[in-house]
Amino acid sequence: MCFNHLHLSKKLITTVFVFLFTVFGIQSSYADYYPSGIQQNVSEQTLRSNGWTLFYEQTYGTVLDSTASQLRPSGQYVILTGKAVGSSTLPILSAAPTAQVFTETVINTPQLINGTYWYNTPNKSIGFAPTGTIDQGSADVQTPSDPLRLSWHLHNFTGGWRLGEINPFNEASQVQLNSSSAYLKQVWSWNGISTANVRRTSNLFFAQSLYASDTLSDPDGELRKTVDQIMNKYGSLIK
Repeated sequence: MCFNHLHLSKKLITTVFVFLFTVFGIQSSYADYYPSGIQQNVSEQTLRSNGWTLFYEQTYGTVLDSTASQLRPSGQYVILTGKAVGSSTLPILSAAPTAQVFTETVINTPQLINGTYWYNTPNKSIGFAPTGTIDQGSADVQTPSDPLRLSWHLHNFTGGWRLGEINPFNEASQVQLNSSSAYLKQVWSWNGISTANVRRTSNLFFAQSLYASDTLSDPDGELRKTVDQIMNKYGSLIK
């Protein structure tokens, strides 16, 4: 009886979700990269191979305006990151909808977007952190040894300021990024549409189709979050 009930539940779950994803005509490709939360040690090639294009790249010593307008690409999604000159590995990065990342925030009041806390405060700084606790004075100086924080000055006279644990306040690194030509600030852009060959959901395994959310508008990342929750709970039942 229990086995029959489980079998019925599997069929019901599969039928419902396959129907929903098929009706909405969602397409799928594993060539898309839109991670939730802060990522570490990602190859630049991973971004290029998955539809992302480099929009902005300047040294950490390059001074930005008092607002982040020059950093804003036209694509639907954006990645802020950085790296050492000559390297192809990005120590930290985070992705989120462009419109939300470039929404101005009150000092020390970041907003949670796609698993990361983002801030963009004119005359202070722009960047991200793993928690809602930041110290914009003027860039984020909270926990200098934290490898998951990125912060760039927005005040017309200084570059920098941090690339994770690489910053002048961290005794382990003590790198003065404000005037550095050895590290680069990068902004990547993606339009949210697969650049690879895609197939309709009905031609895919169910587990694959669950991740086929790229042609459905998902400005706050909630759709992908819901899909992850579904797979975590039911993935072992669905084949």
